[in-house]
Amino acid sequence: MAAETQTKAPAAKETFHFINDPADAINDALTGLTYLKPSLSYNREYKIVYRNDLPVFNESHVTTIGFAGGGHEPMFGGFVGHNYLSTYVSGNIFASPTAAQIFEAIKMCQPKGGRSMGTLVVCGNYTGDILNAGLAITRAQAAGYKVHFTPVGDDVAVGRKKGGKVGRRGLSGHLVALKSACALAQRGESLERVAEVMEYVAANVGTVGVAFDRVALPNATITDLQTLPPATIELGMGAHGEPGLQQISPIPTPEALTSQMLDLLLDVSDTDRAFIPFSKSTHPTGDDEVVMLLNSLGSTSDEVLARFAEIANAELQGRGFKVRRLTLGPLVTSLKMSGCGITVWRLPPDGGEAMERKLALELWDEQVDVVAWRQ
Repeated sequence: MAAETQTKAPAAKETFHFINDPADAINDALTGLTYLKPSLSYNREYKIVYRNDLPVFNESHVTTIGFAGGGHEPMFGGFVGHNYLSTYVSGNIFASPTAAQIFEAIKMCQPKGGRSMGTLVVCGNYTGDILNAGLAITRAQAAGYKVHFTPVGDDVAVGRKKGGKVGRRGLSGHLVALKSACALAQRGESLERVAEVMEYVAANVGTVGVAFDRVALPNATITDLQTLPPATIELGMGAHGEPGLQQISPIPTPEALTSQMLDLLLDVSDTDRAFIPFSKSTHPTGDDEVVMLLNSLGSTSDEVLARFAEIANAELQGRGFKVRRLTLGPLVTSLKMSGCGITVWRLPPDGGEAMERKLALELWDEQVDVVAWRQ
């Protein structure tokens, strides 16, 4: 394992953002989604993307809302549609949507004057998102709306000591859990059951990322790009450029880096960050099957992700795990950040827990009609 370094970063350089106006970047991007997928509509005033059939769908189904700051596209706008999210609410770049925006989405998701199946609201575990959701949901429940809220923190780079009462940051684990929860909602299950599965899957998911360079905010067409020191990567950097677990120099081989990342995800003896409840770190009993997701942080190619996936699959097999499903691509990005993340979902053991393994795989395999999911 490479030693931690604190080398002083070099001076910032400039990068170019091909956008019309930073103030309109979110509206431009989300309006464009409706051209890519005509089954979607966009509420520009509240920055809400929603499926066109929402007024009919919400009469007999649980509805689902994902919300986040902009700059992480395609999350969540690219996952709105059949068998996935009902709506997405976007804030400005790296900023939570307001309580008023979230409340408006809740109202859109429940039938007017009729009996509602309820709404599941999901976001990553960030303070601003949780505060604004709390305000919106309190207001919604006081007005008679049925809502369940699940914030997801899956970043294993943030240990229990560092996370404290705030907990771990949200990365891409909520997409994995929503894949199951939204499929159940599409089947007509109750809000209680949809929420139960959402929280169960989220509790069995972990993610660790590695950044090859830092993020550049589009606060102007030409922006400063804060770079890492030469020949250095940062393990565990957050989705907004938050400090990671360690900087590593010289850059390790892909095999060594992948092994270190999987250690953080699988080591059940690490009491500070053993979040995924595997029975064992190697050759687990009954819970030896996983779903794996390789995520680009913005500018990492499919070819690089595929190589990391190949290495991770071989490494997992060597540790006694079976990768039952794999997907990769730009799913939760940080604008043009260079880097990738590995997400592992521990499938239910043979005897089942909140759901059976067979059902877990069925829900994962449900076909979706959205812009960004690769199946």
